[in-house]
Amino acid sequence: MTDQDDPSGRARPGSEQLYDALVDAGIDLLVGLPGTQTLPLDRTVERRDDIRYVMARHETAIPHVAWGYYEAGGGVAATLTVPGPGDTNAMHGLKNALEDRVPLVHVAADADPEDRGKGPIHEIEPDTFDNVVKENISIERPLEFHRAVRSGIETALTPPRGPVRLGVPKSLLKGEFRSPRVTVDPPVSRFEGDAEYRTAARLLAEAERPVVYLGVGARRTCDPVAVRDLVERLNAPVVASYKGKGVFPEDDPRWLGVTGSHLPAGARRTLEAADVVLALGARFDGVTTDHWSISFGETLVHASADPAWIDNAYEADVAIVEDAGTAVERIRDGLESRSESDSPAADADDGWDGRKIGDRVQSEYEVHLRDRSLLADEEPVATAGVLRTLREALPRETVVTTDIGGFRLWAKQNFAAYEPEGYISAGSWAGMGVGVPAAIGAKFAQPDRAVVALTGDGGAMMCLQELHTAAADDLDVLVICFNNADYGIISKSPEIDQYTEGHRFDWSSPDFPAIAEGFGCRGRTVRTLAGLEEAVDDALSRDGPELIDVRVDQDEPTAGAAAEYDSELPIRDG
Repeated sequence: MTDQDDPSGRARPGSEQLYDALVDAGIDLLVGLPGTQTLPLDRTVERRDDIRYVMARHETAIPHVAWGYYEAGGGVAATLTVPGPGDTNAMHGLKNALEDRVPLVHVAADADPEDRGKGPIHEIEPDTFDNVVKENISIERPLEFHRAVRSGIETALTPPRGPVRLGVPKSLLKGEFRSPRVTVDPPVSRFEGDAEYRTAARLLAEAERPVVYLGVGARRTCDPVAVRDLVERLNAPVVASYKGKGVFPEDDPRWLGVTGSHLPAGARRTLEAADVVLALGARFDGVTTDHWSISFGETLVHASADPAWIDNAYEADVAIVEDAGTAVERIRDGLESRSESDSPAADADDGWDGRKIGDRVQSEYEVHLRDRSLLADEEPVATAGVLRTLREALPRETVVTTDIGGFRLWAKQNFAAYEPEGYISAGSWAGMGVGVPAAIGAKFAQPDRAVVALTGDGGAMMCLQELHTAAADDLDVLVICFNNADYGIISKSPEIDQYTEGHRFDWSSPDFPAIAEGFGCRGRTVRTLAGLEEAVDDALSRDGPELIDVRVDQDEPTAGAAAEYDSELPIRDG
């Protein structure tokens, strides 16, 4: 029974009322780090049993854990920090969640209103956070407490979803008061786009060279089965953005790859040759389009619930302002009204067979990697070979999180994903440090599945302390560290020679296995693909967290450079 339903009408502490609101919203996990300002809510969560409390070791990791929890299918989590330093440390993760359309409820124990401007500890202007969350709400009076909390939670959960910050002074968390009960009704909009859907269905049914492109909106709202059914009807090859990876199973022969600088040359040629591209929930940001250099066909059908994404980078010939999941269903229904013989793409003899194109793109790319010895078990091993070895060694249902770094760009093409919850990676915000804490969140969401964090030596240093969180909670999390003792993306950037010829950063990696053991985890180093496979098998057979330090070639090419080759893909031939 919540305070608002209490027939006695008694006043209760704000921490209890906030807790009840979180429980009513279905939130069952709170990630935080105790401070004097947050103690009333910390103690309430510890005392009651509806919400699990996870204590991180640094505020930077707090929203990353909540982000990983949601991405792995665990639902919405709440986060809690002290104001000032705690709140600003969390900004990176809040912005990442905003970019990725991940809802979370971030509670910050703001300075008391009567103390503002007088220099209380950790004072910071509340509007500092306006641009890193979907909505930033500062609560100052008991009268507005209930309305603000309910409204904030509804905003986080209303598509397009995102993080909401609730600034709640400690005086309200520990003080007892009554706040009027309110009901919040989020606005509902309906896209009246019958004409656009008819046009989209007609263009796709008549297309000779269709391609389907999956963005973050497809991850958030699409049924993967419905997407696959639509792709089969069109017999179209499939590409995805960073966040669209996993929506379409990559062991399907129609799979081409993930867009970006690392997109294989054959996949680029396919997009250039397409006469109709159906983009589902795509943002078309600079990272996933290789600074807008990738072509998206002659005709673009773009479905997005966010109208700001339409015509922002690529002009749409047909604009559908609706969520990608609804768009898939309605376009598929439109295609059902036409016979298969009406679709030129259904004729495999015309040279545009999604299966054949996907197979050729992948085969050509693999031959290129093998010719450059990037898949060989030779010391030092290359990142592409490590990723493919991992994919073969890990169970299909493994949940994998990735940090940010050169290895992640290789992973876009060389670590196959089969479902959205099985592959968790940040979008274009691309802030380092997310891998390990995200894996912790994913393990809480999927306790019965293997969870593996992929990180580089640079990214690992951002949040490596969270290994102690994994050890304290006895989580079976495996961390794979791609260690090239370098900030490879920077050192190998063509722009580096503008400043100094042949420059490499003086980066000496620490002893990661020793650090892992110091945090209460197991650690080991491997230098070969065979050794990696053995180490992974051993780790999966044991309980508790473990780190495997994989020494990879410091001089290997970037994923982007390896994707540049003269493709011989016969796009238009039978």
